[in-house]
Amino acid sequence: MSSLHELLDGGIWRIPLPMPSGPPWVNVYLLPCPGGWMLIDTGMPTPETWEALTSALADIGVAPENLRHILLTHMHPDHCGLAPRLRELSGAEVWLHPDDAALLQSLTTTSEIPDHLDAAMLEAGTSASLRAAVLESLRRFAAVLPALAPDRLLEEGTAIDSWAGPIEVIHTPGHSPGHCCLYAPRQRLLFSSDHVIEDITPHVGWLPGRDMLGEYLASLSRLAGFDVERILPAHGFPFSGLADWAASTRRVHEKRLAAIEEHLADGARTADDLVRRLWPRDLRPFEYQMALTTVLACREHAGRRIRNN
Repeated sequence: MSSLHELLDGGIWRIPLPMPSGPPWVNVYLLPCPGGWMLIDTGMPTPETWEALTSALADIGVAPENLRHILLTHMHPDHCGLAPRLRELSGAEVWLHPDDAALLQSLTTTSEIPDHLDAAMLEAGTSASLRAAVLESLRRFAAVLPALAPDRLLEEGTAIDSWAGPIEVIHTPGHSPGHCCLYAPRQRLLFSSDHVIEDITPHVGWLPGRDMLGEYLASLSRLAGFDVERILPAHGFPFSGLADWAASTRRVHEKRLAAIEEHLADGARTADDLVRRLWPRDLRPFEYQMALTTVLACREHAGRRIRNN
């Protein structure tokens, strides 16, 4: 994939890096900044990804040692996996939102999040065998996460200098609690990571006590106030039409909320029932986890809307 790297507006390079599963690649973005270069996300912590990234950097004429900032849009391994290795090699400052820094620490040092998920599956009526398989899948996911503490915090309103102008941090929770988009107003570019992807409705996570779907939808509404000509996503190709995409994605979520209400009225009693009705096929453990957390996020959001009306 490194042969496909391309130069975009403002001296920004898009570098697609291989993924072992899911989307075929994840985009990282490279742009010059005072004193060197800035990298937005890093790719998976695999030898193939490292080779693809360093090969692309060499083609562009940038040594890893020239990195000054590594901006992590969120804590999933395809976005932060190579950050420790790059930081050790370059001395670059690693940036991450505090909410995702805390979640990353919990996943790499404790079993707190699996315990929460196990409790949710017990309440949902998930079978014991599937619960065990989901938790094992999550442990494998956590095993590829880097033990990483950021040097700097990506926080709402922060602006980081680059030769494309200031890169402004927009906190856009939903896909993860500390997910951030990055906005280059001079170029009217939005680095949207996993918040806005042209042909995908991003997964909205679930955490106890948080309305993650509500936060995601509110984040979409906030982005409508930004002057964006081109969207640079984490997966797929750059595209335009943020307002239309946001409206379409909001309709997808409203349709799912309505479907859940219909299934509940038709006799569904548990979150597991809803997963089986909304996704009527055999789901692998990771797919079941994604489906169940989607249902839990929807039910949390629907409950809060009822209470607030």
